[in-house]
Amino acid sequence: MALYDVKPKFRQLLSRLLPWLEPVHPDVLTWGALACSVASAILLSCAYRHRWLLLVIPLLLFVRIALNALDGLLAQATGKARPFGEVLNEATDRLADMTVLFGIAYSPFSSIRWGAPAVAAVLFSSYIGILGKAVGAGRQYGGLFGKADRMLWFGLACLAAYFFGNATLFRIPRGPSVELFDGLLALFTPMACLTSLQRVFQIHKTLSGRGP
Repeated sequence: MALYDVKPKFRQLLSRLLPWLEPVHPDVLTWGALACSVASAILLSCAYRHRWLLLVIPLLLFVRIALNALDGLLAQATGKARPFGEVLNEATDRLADMTVLFGIAYSPFSSIRWGAPAVAAVLFSSYIGILGKAVGAGRQYGGLFGKADRMLWFGLACLAAYFFGNATLFRIPRGPSVELFDGLLALFTPMACLTSLQRVFQIHKTLSGRGP
């Protein structure tokens, strides 16, 4: 079960905020979500010397997910939904993903060698999700490792690092040791690839069900 499965209930809870957000343009929330990702990447680098910042990052990640859901809800509720809003949402989402992943890889907690494969795999899974809509099967958000799942694991890693430090998970024979955030990026790569396969199968299932 992925966090996407609880998305309807989460959106229902967030919808209670819409009356207070009506004066705000949905694009402000979209950019706010990107700002949360940028801030989390910056704080992760600063947290190497100021460990308490690791407790702030999960809050920023939660706000990012909430804003990502609220911008669409607000656009629909206020009649401000437009095609370019979807373009802006997808583009800033991808920028946010890259910011978070490269932020982890370039931080003092990790190594860039683990970052590039994770970025490629995550962006490819997002591409497959968007491709579903392009071919008429609908935007694909499912799979075991969607955006909310990635943010959850990142947040949990920050909490673990606060309480236990950037612990060594294992050592590669005749190679470097793999610490907590290295392991996080290493996890992102195969799980994002699996998510891509799940989305491809779902697209195929949807299109096959329509017949020739």
